[in-house]
Amino acid sequence: MPTEYIECEVWNGDKDGWGLKVLGDVEFRRLHFQRSNSPVLVELRGVAHPFNIDKKGFWNRDYGELAGMKLREWIAKTGLKAGDQVWLEVLEPLQKFRALKTKR
Repeated sequence: MPTEYIECEVWNGDKDGWGLKVLGDVEFRRLHFQRSNSPVLVELRGVAHPFNIDKKGFWNRDYGELAGMKLREWIAKTGLKAGDQVWLEVLEPLQKFRALKTKR
């Protein structure tokens, strides 16, 4: 089976509010995430970190935000800026993902 990727972009809500925005509408998010599986795991530099998706900012019509200090650190260390494209490689459907600057 081919590797599946979810397109995201780096966002900055304010000075400290860095994260990833899952691109696509709420229906798209429902195909790849389930609120009841919160937190999901996102692998950053080989280490899996939990991220809460049981929140308004992830499921509302406009956002799809994954946010947290570990994402902010990863974004800074990889030299990304707001608006840059990022990919989530699906490791375990609905539960575990790997953040990548480019598709493999």
